[in-house]
Amino acid sequence: MPPKKLLAMSNYETENRAIAYVIAHERTAGRTATDARHIPGSKVDVESIDDVTGEKRLIEIKAFGGAGRGDVLWLEPNQIEALEQVPGPHLYLVTDVRSVDSSNIRILDLTGEQLRARLEARREKHYFEVPLPTALYDDLHSKAASPPSATGTQFSLQVLEAVTVLHRRGYHRIRFVAMWSPNGLGVRMFVGRQSEVPGGHPREEFLDRIAYTSLNDADEPARDFADTSIPAWWSAEMIADQLLAVLPPTQPLADDPTYVAELQELF
Repeated sequence: MPPKKLLAMSNYETENRAIAYVIAHERTAGRTATDARHIPGSKVDVESIDDVTGEKRLIEIKAFGGAGRGDVLWLEPNQIEALEQVPGPHLYLVTDVRSVDSSNIRILDLTGEQLRARLEARREKHYFEVPLPTALYDDLHSKAASPPSATGTQFSLQVLEAVTVLHRRGYHRIRFVAMWSPNGLGVRMFVGRQSEVPGGHPREEFLDRIAYTSLNDADEPARDFADTSIPAWWSAEMIADQLLAVLPPTQPLADDPTYVAELQELF
């Protein structure tokens, strides 16, 4: 089997992508997760709270650009300290983070007795080398959840939120338009500059300058939009960055607060 193609990413970008995926995964599981890396006093990467029971899940993340199968876990002393000190810790091994196909990403949840046994087997080398047998890897991988998915309605709301992110950055002339398709069985969604969608009506001759797609309400792990495949777990900020990358240049002049307020009220 040929090796999977990997995106070129720095370690920092890989970690951020893994955490964004984890936060979306937790939301799908009925938990509200927070990036805790910059929260004073927090010992873990992500804190996640069950929306029903209020139970807190403390999560340390180890991101792998590729599959990581057969690799040793390289954990820093502060990570070992966190996993030994916080109650009921979870070590999420996020695999294939740099995969071109984001549907390859999985979270392997190492916790409980399995985590305790791995930590006891660690070897210190100015860092901690934690052996991860392939049998345990395969067991965790078999239990890993599939990537989060979103309905067409949910995806349109994600894009709408991304447009409000652009508005907060000062790009007030970016417009969001959604309308029924001619057969009434789906929705057409457009994002573009005001000049290409005057009065909320996308002009046919400008479609090559607009991000647009047709949506049904099926559950999908990713959708083609804005010249890429956008997975359901992308944050509004990530979608906003992609929109800026593909739309014609525009300036953040913050010059239409009335439209911004109207769209924010709709959202």
